[in-house]
Amino acid sequence: MGLLEVTKGAIVEAVALINEIGVTCFYTYKEGTTQIKIKALVREMATAELISDYRQGDMKVELDANSLPSQPKKYDVLKINNKRYAIKDDSTPRRVGDTIYTWRFVVRGR
Repeated sequence: MGLLEVTKGAIVEAVALINEIGVTCFYTYKEGTTQIKIKALVREMATAELISDYRQGDMKVELDANSLPSQPKKYDVLKINNKRYAIKDDSTPRRVGDTIYTWRFVVRGR
């Protein structure tokens, strides 16, 4: 098995893990009002990561790319445990070749 197949397998397992143990959240695009129920891995940023414009309380989020119809964008809203968070910057994909498996971004409480 080559490196590409091993990498794809690991990412597919990561996506399955997100959907199995992730926190249930509600996603709303900035221009819409429809909430989409999703699962996401969420963790508060470590002190060493608080550089530039990041601050205590900001959280890193990763979710299955198939759980949303389009790429998450800055100012979209994620509701986690009944608290609203806005996406700070456009999301970055985790991909292998042209296939996007997850979206990663940072959110800040509102």
